[in-house]
Amino acid sequence: MQYLNNRQQGMSITSWIMLIAIILFFVLLGVKMVPSYMEFHSMSKILESIKEDPQYRRAAPKELRKIFNRRVNINSIYDFDQKYLKIDRSKGMTSMVLDYEVRKPVAGNVSVVMKFHKEVDWK
Repeated sequence: MQYLNNRQQGMSITSWIMLIAIILFFVLLGVKMVPSYMEFHSMSKILESIKEDPQYRRAAPKELRKIFNRRVNINSIYDFDQKYLKIDRSKGMTSMVLDYEVRKPVAGNVSVVMKFHKEVDWK
């Protein structure tokens, strides 16, 4: 028996199946989550570009929302609800806040929830 114990090496088939299942689960999570993070990154860039553009310094909130919507459509982000964008002009400051969460089903009744928040302020 000592002879067999010295020659056995590696993982069993059960261990390989478990390892592959865990890897596939994380790949599935990545496939579900990456598009949402990419959309948020695009919307963050849109907010920053509006902030940096001098022609929008004094724009009304309605105009800022219109500009944001146009740029979101250009970037092919179609499932964003506009109620998550808050624009406030008070005390000489303009603030644009993007605050929302996304739920993506993974398998069965298991979902992944991602919360996003971006705020830009300027005078």
